[in-house]
Amino acid sequence: MVATRSTRGKKSGAKRTTKRASAPAGALDKAGLKPGRGALISTILIAALGIGLYVWSQTPWTGVVDVKEGEWYIKISADRHTAGEVVFDLSNRGTIGHEFLVVKSDKTAKELLELVDPATNRIDEELLDVIDEQGEYDAATTAELTLTLPEGNYVVMCNLEGHYKNGMYADLTITAAPDGAVVTRTPKPEPVPTVGTINGTEKEWEIAIDSDLHEAGTVAFSLTNEGTIAHEFLVVRSEKSAAELIADVDPTTNRIDEALLDVIDEQPEYEPGVPGAVTVSLTPGHYVVMCNIEGHYKAGMYADLEIVPATVGTGSVNGTEEEWKIALDSYTHAAGSITFDLTNNGTIAHEFLIVRSDKFATQLLADVDATTKRIDEALIDVIDEQPEYEPGVPGSVTVNLTPGHYVVMCNIEAHYRAGMYADFDVVSN
Repeated sequence: MVATRSTRGKKSGAKRTTKRASAPAGALDKAGLKPGRGALISTILIAALGIGLYVWSQTPWTGVVDVKEGEWYIKISADRHTAGEVVFDLSNRGTIGHEFLVVKSDKTAKELLELVDPATNRIDEELLDVIDEQGEYDAATTAELTLTLPEGNYVVMCNLEGHYKNGMYADLTITAAPDGAVVTRTPKPEPVPTVGTINGTEKEWEIAIDSDLHEAGTVAFSLTNEGTIAHEFLVVRSEKSAAELIADVDPTTNRIDEALLDVIDEQPEYEPGVPGAVTVSLTPGHYVVMCNIEGHYKAGMYADLEIVPATVGTGSVNGTEEEWKIALDSYTHAAGSITFDLTNNGTIAHEFLIVRSDKFATQLLADVDATTKRIDEALIDVIDEQPEYEPGVPGSVTVNLTPGHYVVMCNIEAHYRAGMYADFDVVSN
């Protein structure tokens, strides 16, 4: 007989369990705790942290506001700031140019979307209270804008064509100054008209000019076709804005009938990569520059230009020469004795001729002799000159000029054709 071990009282597969004893109430008392008090403390800490974060988020910032712009966003490091001086440290993180406007507004940034003009894809800035702005700056560059802002609601934005509607805006609240001081906003800067050459670029589908406010007189446009097809450049005097002229595009020809336009002059159709130029004499008023090839205007190839009365210079004129340009600090001057104080900022010798001419400087390019690469001075009315002078050496020439149009130039071999000229207008006192 084989004996077997009894398993009575045991369950097959049963697991032993251990129950942890609760700490006696006395131990909790000694620790200063009651049952469940740890959870209560955790809840209190979390609530305190939440309150702290809320208070922190509502505390206005007093330092520099970092701004990042890109396609298609504006991110600001603080959306609340105390009244007074506000410094915006700007960084373009995008791949194209952007601008940065600070606008006082009773509407939120999203509410302003309803003001975007479907024709221009921008907000008409005449409808906005623009405090100041950082003009368009290139991708991967930085800028800084410092303003004095009183208490109120603001919107910061990029208002280039299509940028606002795509999301380039943010709300900004300016709270009362900590010391209760009354803060007066930065006065809106008066626009300053430019003088000299206006540089313009054309491409599909836009025209960009580096100045939309210029002094009256001789205005030279230096043009570049950065597109992939041919374009033209018309200068048109118009009481209508460029956007308003869209209504005049003929649906049949997809152009504006130029018989309806006051065309001052034009750069005819020119190919990509080829430089263009047109020089015109403009009186004060509103102008539109455009490409009126079939379909181009309606696609967006236009820009507005305001011409204001020129500031008539008196006294001496400061001029600089370098490869390959001549720049003056005044291009319109009162008749009489005029001294040109000259500086050669180039790396080679230059000269400075004052020539009375019925032709614009760009028109005289046709008179450059292909053999000598100069203009035959027997063919032009040279009033006087600063002869060839070396880099870093000052030059000077004083002349008595009567009202009329003049061209200043360097006529050393190949220098004129390279761009060393400028138009100069002399007017009656």
